[in-house]
Amino acid sequence: MKYILLLALAMIASGAQAAPYPLGTMTCDDIGAFASEAMTWRKSDISHEEALVKLDEREFGDPVEKKNLTIILNFVYGNYGNNWTVESAGNVMRSDCRKGRDE
Repeated sequence: MKYILLLALAMIASGAQAAPYPLGTMTCDDIGAFASEAMTWRKSDISHEEALVKLDEREFGDPVEKKNLTIILNFVYGNYGNNWTVESAGNVMRSDCRKGRDE
């Protein structure tokens, strides 16, 4: 598992970074929690399309939040997510968010 997390962090560092991006009313912990939640959906065989519907049903404090969570959802359901666990998805996205932040 540690290898998978290191691999995922290396992949993020090599070009998939989004930090620092505007968070709206969310925190980096919120970003990580959503990534873990999205990975739970994927592991539960919820399709990408169904996950997008779940995302659309959420309320957001700022429009940038939906944009950020859509990006995370696409990472989770894309090739990056092939190597993540529920825990590592949250850790990777939380760490990526925190780069360049004083949080």
